[in-house]
Amino acid sequence: MPLMKLSDYYPYDSKDLFDGNDIKSFSVYANDGEGEYDKVGSVKGVLVDDITGIFRYFVIDTGFWVFGKNVLLPVGLAMLDYDKERLYVASLTKKQIEDLPEFSDDLKIDNEYEERVRSTYRPLVASSVKLQSSQSPEVVVYDYRQEPYFYDLNDLRIRSYEQRLRDRRSTSSSR
Repeated sequence: MPLMKLSDYYPYDSKDLFDGNDIKSFSVYANDGEGEYDKVGSVKGVLVDDITGIFRYFVIDTGFWVFGKNVLLPVGLAMLDYDKERLYVASLTKKQIEDLPEFSDDLKIDNEYEERVRSTYRPLVASSVKLQSSQSPEVVVYDYRQEPYFYDLNDLRIRSYEQRLRDRRSTSSSR
């Protein structure tokens, strides 16, 4: 399914969807595996399915942590703290960030690219979830429901933002 930046999909995202908060101001923290969280970057944007309006990825700017590289983080792996304006990712390592394919605004995101992203994150979820044997790079058409731990929103607030986006988008397109 084609993905696009939330700001292109719905230009009023900060004002209308996020209660006036700009999700792009959130800092990203990763757990170092020993219970401590280190800042690894900041949220640069959100990618949505351009047909359904479902949130798929946060675009993360790693800043100086990994040479200013932009990468994608599946929304299901994020834990948001709205009061501190932080996005947390459990057990994400610098090596995993380095191994992620770089994301740029002009990049065409296809199944092969997304599979490279998912394969880097799979070790984060492998210990807590039994991976399905049908998941492989040979899958021609990927169904996001195959790996709900990557794409199901576990945060009620952002889930309501997503629903608000879909409602507003359908209202504006029916005019």
